[in-house]
Amino acid sequence: MLPHALAASARARAIAENRPVLVSFTERVPDLDPLSVLAGVESGLEFNCLAEHAAAGMMYWTRPDDHFTLAGLGAAATLTAEGPGRFASIDRSWSEMIKGSLMNGDRSERLPGPVLMGGFAFDGDGPRSHTWRDFPSAHLIVPRMLLTAGDGKCWSTFSWMVSPDGEPDIALDTLIELRDSVLACEASISNVETALNDPAEAPVFRDSLDANPWREMVSHAVDAIRAGEMQKVVLARTVEATTSRALSVFELLRHLRTSHSSSFVFGYWRKESAFLGASPERLVRIDGRSVRASSLAGTVRRGVDQTEDEALAAQLVASSKDQAEHAAVRNALRAKLAEVCDDVVAAVSPALLTLPHVHHLHTAVTGRLRSDNSLLDLVGRLHPTPAVGGSPRGKALDFIRENERLDRGWYAAPIGWVGRDAGEFAVALRSGVISGSDAVLFAGCGIVADSDPDEELAESILKLQPMESAIASALTSPTSDSTTVAGSEHLQ
Repeated sequence: MLPHALAASARARAIAENRPVLVSFTERVPDLDPLSVLAGVESGLEFNCLAEHAAAGMMYWTRPDDHFTLAGLGAAATLTAEGPGRFASIDRSWSEMIKGSLMNGDRSERLPGPVLMGGFAFDGDGPRSHTWRDFPSAHLIVPRMLLTAGDGKCWSTFSWMVSPDGEPDIALDTLIELRDSVLACEASISNVETALNDPAEAPVFRDSLDANPWREMVSHAVDAIRAGEMQKVVLARTVEATTSRALSVFELLRHLRTSHSSSFVFGYWRKESAFLGASPERLVRIDGRSVRASSLAGTVRRGVDQTEDEALAAQLVASSKDQAEHAAVRNALRAKLAEVCDDVVAAVSPALLTLPHVHHLHTAVTGRLRSDNSLLDLVGRLHPTPAVGGSPRGKALDFIRENERLDRGWYAAPIGWVGRDAGEFAVALRSGVISGSDAVLFAGCGIVADSDPDEELAESILKLQPMESAIASALTSPTSDSTTVAGSEHLQ
């Protein structure tokens, strides 16, 4: 169905059913780098007509090893919610919107789009600090223009809303012009890269909370655990970065996707700030009714050479402390998935996940989602896992609220996307908020009875390195990568 015929059908449906209708048109386009397209839009060098759409929202999502990328520009619809019921509220709104939507093609064609992209706050009470002023408890967009790269192909999806009286929220001809302008952006990105890569002074990093008070907080948590008040609690800390010129979020993302190809690399723009990172931890993914979640707990640094690296990895695998911490996360995931899934399976012993700066213990947990449940329902049930909150959940969260002394915002919370039949959310780790020449970076550590404050501080420093390295690299040297869009099993 061509766009104008689709628009006519949507108008008729909206009037007949007296309800708003989401409409999406998807088509194949030449292979593009979605991140470069977003950078071209944002640069404003010759695409000023796109500024209002960039201001309405943008999101980038990729896991380079999966050869799958999403990039959303503008907002055909925006969903927000507050409080502990934010997951259920967004789920209801999205389910209602997608159920009554109209799009070209049929499910047998497996065309991508539309999708809902965005994230949630760790705590449903919403932002409590200036850092997170633009990031509410839940904020997700249906992109006005979506680029999907995967399976050796690239697709564009543009979406609009039709009101109950049959009126579209944007003229179709304007949408087509938008599509053409967006697809032209990548051609000029080499000029943007050159402009953004002028060398700058090295960034300055400083702890938001001195090391000694953080060690004392860890000791306090250990005492509470040994007293039987809880089994585990995850404590976070922040580092502030100041740079001599404004940071390019696009350069940071290019560095992260090149250096952390097995991680979920994401960026979400809100007004004057962007939240981005490279998380190694999947919260949950669905393809049809197939569900996959990740247990990620237990960490050790990488060695300076192969011999030391292998010894440290073996030490992690043999560590009773780390194995116990990991088992708590794995068992909690299995129990939560079993509430709404059949055939829940997890390996008894974790595998080793090796990243540029650390080794982790990792276990995949799989299941089959029952027909009356959804991805966002799973997200709400699983968050926060013991890997980022603690156990038991209530006791750990109480301890965090009373002792941590920071606003986590979207850090360690779900971020991702959901489509018609598929979707994926990661836990927003190895991340930070960028605003001009300032950044706030986050890292957390799981505290158990055997935790040592000095070792936990050292672990948090390791977890800050991906973002610190990205900032330093973006300021001092040009970035180049060869990320492709070939192969994918993620199309909606």
